[in-house]
Amino acid sequence: MELADRPFVQTDMRLTFALLLFITTPVTAQDQWKNVYSEVAWKERDAWQKADEIIDFLALPEYGRVADIGCHEGYMTVKLSAKVPNGTVYSVDINTSRLEKLAEILKARNIYNVRAIHGEAADPKLPIDSLDGVLIVDTYHEMKSHDEVLKHVMKALRHSGRLVICEPIAENRRTWTRSQQEEKHELNIKFALEDLRRAGFQIVLKRDPFVDREKIKGDKMWIIVARKP
Repeated sequence: MELADRPFVQTDMRLTFALLLFITTPVTAQDQWKNVYSEVAWKERDAWQKADEIIDFLALPEYGRVADIGCHEGYMTVKLSAKVPNGTVYSVDINTSRLEKLAEILKARNIYNVRAIHGEAADPKLPIDSLDGVLIVDTYHEMKSHDEVLKHVMKALRHSGRLVICEPIAENRRTWTRSQQEEKHELNIKFALEDLRRAGFQIVLKRDPFVDREKIKGDKMWIIVARKP
């Protein structure tokens, strides 16, 4: 019998081939700390963020005035600017370097209806009684002074103006304390709902889950649409 005809040799060769295939095939794993905010990641983010649907929840007129709190480099800001071509987008961040990068991106894309605001941890520094909508995406969990921020948002919104918050939470961390979740840059929807009701907002809509990004960052995102009475 030739060596190649021996059954145990054939089995061994198949196992070796399978092992080599596993080792050489790239594996796409979830990464909680993956950067999805920089401009180079925007195209990939378009595949799962549901950005257009999030913006539609704001119900903005084309001349509307809207704020993007926690704008980072401007992923949502750029989309908002197209939604309100005759309006204004107020892009807020407490990080100066992000606002500098935002300015570069806006200039490169010839976008002129955006005003950058260097906010503070407890105050986004928004104009009073003038906004149709406020958007906070993947940032609310960072706000230690969330009650103060919501007070400022309430003051900035016009009557019936909308606030949309979209945040992540991993399934296995839903029962953790708020501080424990925030350390993981996440937040359960129940905490945000409590904050919003305490601040006087009316809840229009809530979906949990809303965005599934478990393969990207190991969590799912919920969304809340609230309004100023």
